[in-house]
Amino acid sequence: MKANLLFRENYPGGQTTYSFAGDALVADLELGRIFERMSNGDKVIYDVSQDIFLRPLQTADTIAYRHEVLADVRKNPDVVRKLYEITATTDQIQKYFLSPTRLKETFKNAVELIKIYTKLLKNLREVADKSLSDFKSEGFRNLFTMLQKELTDSYFSEVDDIINEMNNVDNIMISAKLGQNLLSVDYTLRRKEKGYWLRWQMAPSFTADAERDPKEIDDLYLRRDRGILEATGVLAQSAMYLESFFEMLRKELAFYVGCLNLTEKMRKLGMPMCVPVLLPVGTRERAWHGLYDVSLALTKGTDVVGNDLDAKDKRLYIITGANQGGKSTFLRSMGQAQLMAQCGMPVGADSFTAPMCRSLASHFKREEDSFMNSGRLDEELTRMSEIVDSLEPGSMMLFNESLSSTNEREGSEILHQITQALVENGVEIFSVTHLYTFATSFANDTQTQFLRAQRLEDRERTFKILPGEPLATAFGEDLYQKIFVENGLKM
Repeated sequence: MKANLLFRENYPGGQTTYSFAGDALVADLELGRIFERMSNGDKVIYDVSQDIFLRPLQTADTIAYRHEVLADVRKNPDVVRKLYEITATTDQIQKYFLSPTRLKETFKNAVELIKIYTKLLKNLREVADKSLSDFKSEGFRNLFTMLQKELTDSYFSEVDDIINEMNNVDNIMISAKLGQNLLSVDYTLRRKEKGYWLRWQMAPSFTADAERDPKEIDDLYLRRDRGILEATGVLAQSAMYLESFFEMLRKELAFYVGCLNLTEKMRKLGMPMCVPVLLPVGTRERAWHGLYDVSLALTKGTDVVGNDLDAKDKRLYIITGANQGGKSTFLRSMGQAQLMAQCGMPVGADSFTAPMCRSLASHFKREEDSFMNSGRLDEELTRMSEIVDSLEPGSMMLFNESLSSTNEREGSEILHQITQALVENGVEIFSVTHLYTFATSFANDTQTQFLRAQRLEDRERTFKILPGEPLATAFGEDLYQKIFVENGLKM
């Protein structure tokens, strides 16, 4: 049995690729806060959310499939949470020891596991019976229909009968035949069908006597183990199969429960989340309204400023402007939205339209490390080289104050050459920079979109990122006025 809630088929090849330098991407885009909100303390949801975030989907069909499933999830949150609770109860199941050499214990433990999992399967079937008519997505309807088809009343009745018969390994029926040299062969575990007790009473019998000969008991146990050998293997495999089914179903449901947790929290903060529109890879069109940094909203616990954009035929976006004007926040919001969109979940915006990307990578300025074995420029270039080697046409690159560890002239020249080469090879770039020479080197490029952090005449930052040509200043004096002059501090 397969759930197939994340994919129409079982993880078909070529649909996902794990993001290069995933840990760095999580840190740069501050995704950890999003995972925490999605998981709400549940480690399975946290791990599943991170894994799915870093495996952006590459086909519109699969993304639409998840959107359809997610629509059902949002309409029936209590049912989905109930399903997840059923699968999560497996955490409370004692980890029974299954060993091919300790047959009696393995037999008993496997029977006990199947008994527990059968009860959980009954709970799933009950939810399917009650809820099938409320779900419209292909994923959930196939899951519920499969549960009803495979887990019939007659199936449960037969399983219950077999479990009851095997509940006591010391009271089972075994048959054997005489082989060569009067040796017993073909040991087989038998069902206790109607009338078996009478036939057993009338059959020749042997009763072992431990006091008379202890070896008789050992011989009897040996014969019992030979009789349950095959059945023990089947039971152990069945128990492990059921365990893997519940583990798989739990992980697939975990992603959607995480989406529920996040959207409910954002709704309480008054922040919108929308179903994104994704265009084919390579399309040069981006449009969004009210795009915001989800992790910032979660950190502040209140609403935050969103940004708008409508750009066509652009391949390079250069963001400049006043210090502390919201440039890095805007870049994070862009990266978060792209990953959220391509894993099939809603994004933090009123509306969001963008092309899919083959992969997403980030190169953010790092604080100086006291344990560095080389200078900061060497570290930046080494990291840049590793990232560039992982990119392919149709990828997206996020630069945040890259090459800021050297002077204006040198940093601008290096960053220009890297940026130009990537753009020419089909990589879309968003670059936050204070390097004026670098920014203006693309002034005559019609495929470059310039954006600038808004600063009002009174030095206030609105945290809006608007179309605007780069300026030669980042208005650092504003920070000096605010920190030192207005607070009466002296240098």
